[in-house]
Amino acid sequence: MDAKPPLSLAVSIVLYKMPMSAIAPLLADLQSAGVSKIIVVDNSPAGFDQSGDPPRSGIVERFRTGRNLGYGKAHNTAIRRSAGTYKYHLICNPDIAIPEHAISSIMEFMEANPQIGLCMPKLVGTDGEIQYCCRRSPLALDYLSQLLLPRTWGRRRRHALEMRSCDYHQRMEVPCLSGCFMFFRSDVLRRLGGFDERFFMYFEDFDLSLRSRAIAKNVYFPDTYVIHERQSAHKKSWRLKLTFARSACLYFCKWGWFATRVPKASS
Repeated sequence: MDAKPPLSLAVSIVLYKMPMSAIAPLLADLQSAGVSKIIVVDNSPAGFDQSGDPPRSGIVERFRTGRNLGYGKAHNTAIRRSAGTYKYHLICNPDIAIPEHAISSIMEFMEANPQIGLCMPKLVGTDGEIQYCCRRSPLALDYLSQLLLPRTWGRRRRHALEMRSCDYHQRMEVPCLSGCFMFFRSDVLRRLGGFDERFFMYFEDFDLSLRSRAIAKNVYFPDTYVIHERQSAHKKSWRLKLTFARSACLYFCKWGWFATRVPKASS
């Protein structure tokens, strides 16, 4: 039987102080799915020990930056290399596991719906529970409420932000999708210019989603799923909390603090 041709899909993964061996299962999942190119951008500092790296096939390219460029800027280095060559580009976190047929299901859906620019499948945790990856455009009150009254007002605001009143078992158009697994049509991603590099980390996915929504459709696609081992590093590090706060200020200055300035969804 003839081998199937590779999918016209590139994948970018950003690492920081993580050896390539840690993402060996993810690389295997992607290669089994038949992707054309995997671009790993390593933001680890110069001299970080990469001993024990697994052998890599010809479809995997790895770039060492020698310093932490930030999440969006690192992905942009990969996007610039791939978006003009492959029809689709997947922005993928290293803590993702991809079941068989998930990639092909998303591609078939995108092929049948050319008006969709950004798609995300159902996210489930390692415990099997659904993760609420859809978002309306956040406002400052969504985060202020979690600081002031996290068990009452904050919980209500968080649930509204995460669109929990919607049926996560049904397809839906949404303003924002999580940055851990963003399946883009490359021509849309190219028109957007990738991530806004002013966001070092955090909120860059919301910003990119809203800009995508102005020219195409953002769709949540629960017909298939991927597994996400969610990390909340900013809750454990004061440095990352400051980074989170800075990105939040940048985002709200751009999109509105207390009244959203979200662009209309593409028709």
